[in-house]
Amino acid sequence: MLLVRLKQFECAMADGRLDEACELARPASLRADRRGQELVGALARALVERGGLHADAGRVAEADADCRKAAELAGNTPEIAQLRAIVADLQNKSAQALAQRQHSQRLAAQAVESARRYAEIGQFSVGQAALAAAGADPRALAMNQDLAARRASASAALAKAKECFEAGDWEAALRQLALLRDRRAASAELSDLSARIGLQVTGRVKIAIEAGRLDQASELLGRLDELGAASLETRELRRTLGQFRAAFEAVQTAEPHRAIEALKLLEPLWPNAHWISTAVEQLTKLGMILQGLRTGPLARVTLTHMTADSDETLPPLHARAAGAIAHTPVTAPARATETPARNFLLQVDGVGSFVVSQKAVVTIGPANGESAADVALLADAATPRIVISRADGDYFLRSAAAINVNDRPTTGTLLSDGDKIALSPRCRLTFRRPNAASGTAALDLSGARLARGDIRRIILLDREILIGPGASAHVRCDELTGVAVLQATGDAGTFSLRSADAVQVDGKAADKPGIICLGQHVRVGVMTFVITDSKS
Repeated sequence: MLLVRLKQFECAMADGRLDEACELARPASLRADRRGQELVGALARALVERGGLHADAGRVAEADADCRKAAELAGNTPEIAQLRAIVADLQNKSAQALAQRQHSQRLAAQAVESARRYAEIGQFSVGQAALAAAGADPRALAMNQDLAARRASASAALAKAKECFEAGDWEAALRQLALLRDRRAASAELSDLSARIGLQVTGRVKIAIEAGRLDQASELLGRLDELGAASLETRELRRTLGQFRAAFEAVQTAEPHRAIEALKLLEPLWPNAHWISTAVEQLTKLGMILQGLRTGPLARVTLTHMTADSDETLPPLHARAAGAIAHTPVTAPARATETPARNFLLQVDGVGSFVVSQKAVVTIGPANGESAADVALLADAATPRIVISRADGDYFLRSAAAINVNDRPTTGTLLSDGDKIALSPRCRLTFRRPNAASGTAALDLSGARLARGDIRRIILLDREILIGPGASAHVRCDELTGVAVLQATGDAGTFSLRSADAVQVDGKAADKPGIICLGQHVRVGVMTFVITDSKS
């Protein structure tokens, strides 16, 4: 049997089948034989030689395997020790190369992520500079091309905006800047041009206020929203218009003293607005007339029983006077066509459901409170009720009881994007202005619930709802290639839809813009939605 194994061993060695020869050399009886020992020594030398060839070719694992087999057969001979040192050196270099590759990949990933963050805030040049650390990484090359294209597009739009502004067409320049804001472009030139346009428009707003054209001033401030950044001066002008509006509301409720107080505060700030002093004089006369009516013979009439057979109660005198004043032909800034204020439910497949309120003044409170709220929350009956009103693109919060806004107690404040509103420890909302060019805002429910548990956002509709990819949309749908604009028309329960993608209503192709009624199923590209009436 030993002779047969020796013969097989010799044949395997002669044919270069060293691994098979190693298996044949395992029995101790073969190694005890003199001829077997010679063959084992020859096998060990052959393995060392083959391992050297593997090492020269960079096949580290194969060289290491031959070195181990040779050591098992012949022990730690100088040749085997030398091969082991070569293999160890190669393994070291391989580990270092792997670590270097992993380090380079991490640097490239960090550079790409950094460039993406810069791109989100419009810093395209800075993003391209950040990609230098990524070298020739494929992801970095693709990101660099994208940033270069976006930078070129933004530069072209900025050049067009400058051209329009220099030609005296600030409205066209404003439209170009709005496009840049939508693309999240940012640069010193853009900020400078925005400031110059803002300065020109605020100047026109001041002239309109001084001339008593408050409607025109309100419209111009609305156009400034397209710049996406409100300066201190524009905020002050909006507050001024809000005070004028409050004065007119006081006139409508037959409270001339309140209107006079508001106008008296504004009068020294607007010395060229001579109509303010005229209005104060008229309000003073109105106050004297109302005071005379309230203290004259009419005040002594028993108003609760006008006839013997009638138990109807007439409203107080000041309320009737308010009604009379409200119907006098006084012009207030308003839109040409007012849509009846109501709530709708927007259900977008795969995205979620949204309560949409068209009201300029929205009450939010517990569903089981003393009086019904426009948006009813599932909260304790003792939870305070808040009122959020929209005026000239700004949103104001009012509450009879103190609530926390950004962890500070208040009963009234001007809301900004990201403000945290806490009606109670378990009832919290977050105010959002996803797109600065749109007057529409949103309230995200972070600790409160509606009757429908799938609704996590309340949309406060001003002019339009933007549906599309990215965080700048009121309804985010990353599957869409562009932004779809949904607007309420003058007809109750009817909307118009503009989109670059194909629009289908109830399975039929729609015109541009498409007209949508309540309950109709709408498809925009790959997205589908339906709008229904809501009593939320």
